[in-house]
Amino acid sequence: LPRVHEAALASRSAVAPAVAARPRRGYQGPRLRVLVVDNEEADRELLVDVLAPLGFELRTAASGHDALDLIAAGFRPDAMFVDLAMPGIDGWETIRRARGFDASMAPRCVAIVSANAFDKRLENDVGIAPEDFFVKPVRHSELLDWLERKLAVRWTDTAAAPVVAPAAPPVLVRPSPEHLRALEEAVGLGYFRGIMNQLDAIDAAQPECAAWTAAQRALARQFRFEAMDCSA
Repeated sequence: LPRVHEAALASRSAVAPAVAARPRRGYQGPRLRVLVVDNEEADRELLVDVLAPLGFELRTAASGHDALDLIAAGFRPDAMFVDLAMPGIDGWETIRRARGFDASMAPRCVAIVSANAFDKRLENDVGIAPEDFFVKPVRHSELLDWLERKLAVRWTDTAAAPVVAPAAPPVLVRPSPEHLRALEEAVGLGYFRGIMNQLDAIDAAQPECAAWTAAQRALARQFRFEAMDCSA
């Protein structure tokens, strides 16, 4: 019997110690862009405080429309975290429209962040699986695990270099008054093909307006004609 007791003790002592959690102070590779969309400032800042020190380039938006405007202006997020209950368009519609952008502009992956755990079980048409759903308050480790899976992030134990503040966006050159009036007429009619034809004509006549026309095309594809900048 003593020998059996000694064997049991030896067996317990041979169990491998628990593996310590990997330190995650930065990551390898190019900087990744993250867009946080939430009408509550405290909730936006919580995610920023977690991700910014790791080297992610962060943008925040207080509404779905603000988020879509950021994307239309050229900020292409690698990951987007979206609250569901927001004034104006809700999180589902925000995701739907964000994924309607060209592939070069749409977010690579999207997650829901909601205070309502019931929402996790809702069926949806925007491809959000249960694993893409976080209940507030978000667990930091789960957030980072999700980014690792979705973006193949390779963490390091070396502190990330400070993210250089992005350069100011280029000044958008607007077309001539004649082109603006023709575009405004097409927008007033709500004629999608006519709007696109006018934007193509502007590109051909004034190549320096390419950034401006790209932003207007993005809005037109979402049928946000009222947001288009076409007043002469």
